[in-house]
Amino acid sequence: MLPVSELLFLMVLGISLGDEDKDCIQERISLINPSYVEQKLDRFQSELQELKSKLENRVLFTRWGRRDCPQGISTLVYAGYTGGSRHTHNGSAAEYVCLPPDPTWGPFKYLEHSSVGYMYGAEYEAPEQMFGVSNTKEDIPCAVCEGTSHSVVLMIPGRVNCYPNWVEAYHGNLVSGYRDHQAASQYICMDGEPQTVPGGGAVNDNGKLVYGVKTVCGSLPCPPYENDKFLSCVVCLK
Repeated sequence: MLPVSELLFLMVLGISLGDEDKDCIQERISLINPSYVEQKLDRFQSELQELKSKLENRVLFTRWGRRDCPQGISTLVYAGYTGGSRHTHNGSAAEYVCLPPDPTWGPFKYLEHSSVGYMYGAEYEAPEQMFGVSNTKEDIPCAVCEGTSHSVVLMIPGRVNCYPNWVEAYHGNLVSGYRDHQAASQYICMDGEPQTVPGGGAVNDNGKLVYGVKTVCGSLPCPPYENDKFLSCVVCLK
């Protein structure tokens, strides 16, 4: 039999109880000061409401190309390195990831095996002007950010500002992998003022690459779009 305090807590959560438990609660409550029970219930409800509020007002997003988070609306979880599969590998993972700067290794760190996937770092490719780099050797940083007062995040391709009632986290340029490379990729929003990984531009290692994305009219209606134009993007919070 559960203690009455735990049974009361389950009742507040709306969890169904057996007849024996319900009878126990009624019997025990009759022996307890009603004001005490009311205080306990009020405390439980207050704590649940506080927990619900915290969970509703949390959102995570990645700021690609930067080592910091938008001030006033988010806090930094960690700043790291953009990574992913090599652009020439068939069947590799498509998405870009933000690798932390302080990895901790599991029990299979030194296991030898030939059937594996691979994780590479990412480099800016083209056009260089879009990323503010003079060569294609520069590595790409990233930052994982936690929104402080929002619960939804939305990346909108083809815009530099958010729709009404949304708050801009950052805007920039839509990027993806190159159209003729074997590996799949995804669309991500690269910050409009991108940074580079310190010391990461000495060697052209390739790996996971990013390119600007242009429009192609046809099934994409023009207007409102225009053919062969680079697309922007914006990340919005609500």
